[in-house]
Amino acid sequence: MKENSPATAAAAPASHSRSIVEEWKAAWRPGVAALLAGSLGYSLYPAVSSLFVEPLQQQFGWSRGEIAFVHSFGLATAFAAPVVGRLTDRHGVRPILSAGLLLTVIGYLLLAAMGGSLGYYYAAYFFFSMVGMATTGITVTRILSGAFDRTRGTALAIGRSGLACAGALMPMLLFPVINRFGTAGGYLLLGALMGLVALPAIRLWLPAGQQVGARRGGAASAAHAQSWRDLLAMRKVRILIAASVLNYVPVVALLSQMKPLAIEKGLDAVTAVGAVSVMGLAAAMGALLSGILVDRFWAPAIAFILNLAPAAGCLLLLQSDVPPVLFYGAVLMIGLGQGAEIDIVAFMIARYFGLRSYATIYSLSTLGIALGVALGASLIGRAYDYFGHYDVAIGVAALSFATAACFYLAMGRYPDSVVE
Repeated sequence: MKENSPATAAAAPASHSRSIVEEWKAAWRPGVAALLAGSLGYSLYPAVSSLFVEPLQQQFGWSRGEIAFVHSFGLATAFAAPVVGRLTDRHGVRPILSAGLLLTVIGYLLLAAMGGSLGYYYAAYFFFSMVGMATTGITVTRILSGAFDRTRGTALAIGRSGLACAGALMPMLLFPVINRFGTAGGYLLLGALMGLVALPAIRLWLPAGQQVGARRGGAASAAHAQSWRDLLAMRKVRILIAASVLNYVPVVALLSQMKPLAIEKGLDAVTAVGAVSVMGLAAAMGALLSGILVDRFWAPAIAFILNLAPAAGCLLLLQSDVPPVLFYGAVLMIGLGQGAEIDIVAFMIARYFGLRSYATIYSLSTLGIALGVALGASLIGRAYDYFGHYDVAIGVAALSFATAACFYLAMGRYPDSVVE
């Protein structure tokens, strides 16, 4: 199927708005289901994980490095991503995402039931992160990319902004719950929202049997989808994976320690929690902005700009005492880059490679990101334990964002057509 021409992508705002309304009228059920699943799935946890760091220290006496070590499990669980992608391309989104949501709820229950055993915490988190892979952008963005065509970038942005808004609002809900009921209360709240809201929406509103978007060419067939080896042999696939890793890993690493990082920079506990919320709101803004822009302009240029912003934000944090206004400004800039990453990568996969092997390509990106997060999110806690501050990690994050910006530009021109 031939993709939209550059002239179509640069359509007038009024025409684009009409297209958004028309496509959402036709596909609001899978659109809303994807929005809820993406907002309340496993991807929400990294946005709020820093709220659990100090309570876990106080409850069980673990160090920040020991707590952050669970992120290194991504070295093993990341390899579930290509399997999830392949199963999604073969069997459709609904069964894979439904099973993933149910099993991730069980993971939250296991975390809520833990006592002071560090080994139990590691085992429960390993299971949680393994099954949670099926509730990430691998499945959720496949729903949106298949259900929307002319306004695909905006639809992906709306889906991403849902996660960002959840990341902004959830800390304000979780903070008092954790203070009152401990970490168990926090895990139970997150599991309840996933099981009682996201899972029913997928079961009720997502078509069964066929891939979303089958009206434009049918369900993807594993027999016709390209193999992992063939995909990785493609230069642009490798570039896009590298760019997504360099963009997303520093965001997750910083976010996993955002509350204690804010306190180190001179903010009080309540203001520090507010910084986590500001980052979530900024991510929502970045998602919406990037989604609207990529429907009209060359996506790599948008990605380039939205990666320079968090690089500059990191540089603002490289001082001992950061005024709250400046800290919030820096977090805002970092959040813009966070919001742009998922939907820009999803848009570019569909725009450069089509939907035939969409979930498989996305899962390879997820594998790279998960491996990077396993190192980055674990090392930031270790870096604090070793240096006594976060400045080294912040500097590395700034360099990573700047490098990602350059990688996106290397994607080159859009192809004239792709196989849907």
